[in-house]
Amino acid sequence: RSHYQFLDDHFDTILTRMSEATRLEQLVRESERERFDARAVLAGCVNGYASVYPARRFELTAADDPIFLNGAPDLFAQMLDKLAANAADFSSGNEPVAISFACAGDEATLTFTNSGPLLPAEMQGRLFESMVSMRTVSDPGEPHLGLGLYIVRLIAEFHGGRVAAANRPDGSGVVFELRLPATRRS
Repeated sequence: RSHYQFLDDHFDTILTRMSEATRLEQLVRESERERFDARAVLAGCVNGYASVYPARRFELTAADDPIFLNGAPDLFAQMLDKLAANAADFSSGNEPVAISFACAGDEATLTFTNSGPLLPAEMQGRLFESMVSMRTVSDPGEPHLGLGLYIVRLIAEFHGGRVAAANRPDGSGVVFELRLPATRRS
């Protein structure tokens, strides 16, 4: 393969991924909203992560009662998948990725916690922007555009929520926290 063919393939991949991100932004803006049990969606996704990430364990702690959001269950699942992929990619050691979901009053809190490298200070406030990534590219033929956490932010905002990331207080990893308007009543 020539150098020029490699560059053409590389740019094609970048353009395809940017086009996918643009389509997702449009989908998020145009999605119909419905009331759904986010706890049930989360439990189903976490059950699937065992087969998608066989080298990583995921442990879910959630209320037994439904937690209802107003939004799109498929987008919510896509957001969970991006958070799970991020946690799996950056986890180290044998500690499982801990996921918790609880509702207090009219707000649900969803957290993904993993051991591993800390967030660099220069990433604070920029992590959820488009085209920002902490990843090192192991395959130069597969550019990483840093769209996953940007998509998480878009979907969280679609659901009326907000997302933040911080280093764990003990310095052993990272916590992603989403706060979403919710109810426990059907």
